Amino acid sequence: MIDLNALFHRSPVAIVAIGAAVFGVLSFLVALRPAIELDASTPLSLRAHNVAVERGRALYLAEGCGYCHSQLVRPIFVDAAYGRPSEITDYADAAPPLAGTERTGPDLANVGVRQPSVMWNLLHLFNPRSMVPDSVMPGFPWYFEIIDRAHAPTAPNAYVLAPGEPFLPHGKVALPRREALDLVAYLQTLKQE
Repeated sequence: MIDLNALFHRSPVAIVAIGAAVFGVLSFLVALRPAIELDASTPLSLRAHNVAVERGRALYLAEGCGYCHSQLVRPIFVDAAYGRPSEITDYADAAPPLAGTERTGPDLANVGVRQPSVMWNLLHLFNPRSMVPDSVMPGFPWYFEIIDRAHAPTAPNAYVLAPGEPFLPHGKVALPRREALDLVAYLQTLKQE
């Protein structure tokens, strides 16, 4: 029979080896395994980002959109219109997570599902009152080029905004710049799986 008491007193190497083994097992169980499981459960659509989405997210941060729009659906009745309550996997690839600071405007956690139209989002970004008359959100007209309707592109994939008066003078249209398209591309990715 091995005398463990004598083994530990005579061999400090055994104490260090056993301590290291216990540390390794606990580190795996407490930190590494949950991280691996979280990564495996994160949908591929959340992992695959493109450059336009990353630029749009940077614009979202730079413009301070999180000061008025949250991306956190609380598990209470009044938030049911925004989608299911937020889960940790909703923020798995967000660095930093953009939960927001308050909710002056609607929650955006699931806006890609609630407002899937790129054109609606562009019109709302250009002048929010063109889509929601009581909106308090400021417009972002500097993300658009105002041109004569006669010079508007006719390509089927071109976004030509014509909200009419009083949002644009008669005969004018707005073309989204790259920044507007990037910001909308980011908003379109905000979907709860």
